[in-house]
Amino acid sequence: MPGAHVDPVERHLPKCEPRGTILVISDYRPLNLGHAAALVRRGYAVYTAVTCTDVPRVFERFDVGQVDLVVFASLVHGWHHREAEARPAGIPEATDGDWQTRNMVQALEAIGGRQGTCPRALIALELMEYGWYKITAETLAAAGIDFQTYSVSNPQGIVQFMP
Repeated sequence: MPGAHVDPVERHLPKCEPRGTILVISDYRPLNLGHAAALVRRGYAVYTAVTCTDVPRVFERFDVGQVDLVVFASLVHGWHHREAEARPAGIPEATDGDWQTRNMVQALEAIGGRQGTCPRALIALELMEYGWYKITAETLAAAGIDFQTYSVSNPQGIVQFMP
């Protein structure tokens, strides 16, 4: 049928009442899809965002309800909250941690502002251990981000962090 979606999103949502709602944020779409597939099979409604600016769009496009957990599976893009923007010349690479932290805070605040409470935050441990985020637990705590970590190679393990 012309104009019909080849693969509508409804096909991927749980067929029963979801056990909870998870938002996965990652700049790597295959990682988002892998996480979503693993979690939907366990009965969770999963939404994904590629950049921090995608977070409000998820709420505009879908009837999300209460987000229980936000999973930061990889870098949170958006130099000035604009997708596909190259690093401005005046922003040195040494400040990447500041931008990543800011983007995470703004994503969490966007969700918290919509639902009245801030969801729990889960960060891929590998991103911190190998320095890909260029941030530390101390930096996140100073920014007011209360988080736990999980292994990005085990998205099924995310369910243990659900309420």
